[in-house]
Amino acid sequence: MNSHDFNKAAMGVLMFLLLAIGVSNLTEVVFHQDPLEANAYPIDTASVASASVADVAVDLGPSIAELMQTASMDKGKSVFKKCAACHTTDNGGRTKIGPNLWGIVGNDVANRGGFSYSNAMLSHEGNWDYEMLNTYLTKPKTAIPGNKMVFVGLKKGSDRASVILYLRSLSDAPIALPTVVAVEEVVEEVMEDVEAAMPETM
Repeated sequence: MNSHDFNKAAMGVLMFLLLAIGVSNLTEVVFHQDPLEANAYPIDTASVASASVADVAVDLGPSIAELMQTASMDKGKSVFKKCAACHTTDNGGRTKIGPNLWGIVGNDVANRGGFSYSNAMLSHEGNWDYEMLNTYLTKPKTAIPGNKMVFVGLKKGSDRASVILYLRSLSDAPIALPTVVAVEEVVEEVMEDVEAAMPETM
């Protein structure tokens, strides 16, 4: 290769490099993006952590233990009339559309011999404690999906608490009433759950 050909080749390589650099700079100018100073959708974790006791308590609503502090036996017996078409309450009472409810509070779910429970009810573990009764009486179909009970539930917490208080009385040895947990303890548990669910870094 003579010097003339070498110069042409060198010039070609140089022109290619200059063109590549020019295209790179042009691309950066056209599509330049400044780095984000903060997340596009910042999460204000401080506001969550500093939520007041009152705010969280309102979101949670009164517990069944709190509701039962003002529950009425007479009101419970009156509200229970909605259930009397399907359930008897006397000791050793017969089975109707639903099972007899004597001694139901604190007893195992699906514990009445001779009553044909649904598979959903038979497979449900646990017992009829205050929390479970409150949840079930709120909306039976949601509490234990697939059960046969057609009753839609009791919307008012005061009605549910009073009915549960009445059901509690249907026993030779009623179980102890639920204890009211301080709101601060409930809030602390909720905040711990919220913090545990948050990612460590955003």
